[in-house]
Amino acid sequence: MKWLYILLLFFVFSCKKKDEVAPIISISSPTEGQVFSAGQTVTIRATITDNEGVHMVHVIAVDNMGGHWVHSEEHVDGKSYEVTKSFVTNPATTYTITIDAADHDENIATKILTVSAH
Repeated sequence: MKWLYILLLFFVFSCKKKDEVAPIISISSPTEGQVFSAGQTVTIRATITDNEGVHMVHVIAVDNMGGHWVHSEEHVDGKSYEVTKSFVTNPATTYTITIDAADHDENIATKILTVSAH
């Protein structure tokens, strides 16, 4: 019975997350609150970095009517990842851009910004 207890302790302590640091998301464009002209292209540019390695990146852009303009899921395996996605704006529309990034130990970072077109 003692060996079962030792084996259980081994599994409990060996399953602990090694990495507690979430990825870092740096968005270079667009900027929060930026206003575009109708028909103008919005280019989403961001860099995601992680101390151990980025695992997954989601980029989503939705408008105020619920329409999806960008919906991307990338499986990544590196310490850095560059995002470049774009969409064309409609008049009198607000867009919410969300970027989520996860590392291999399921630490998650999220950045959200809103832009609009007139």
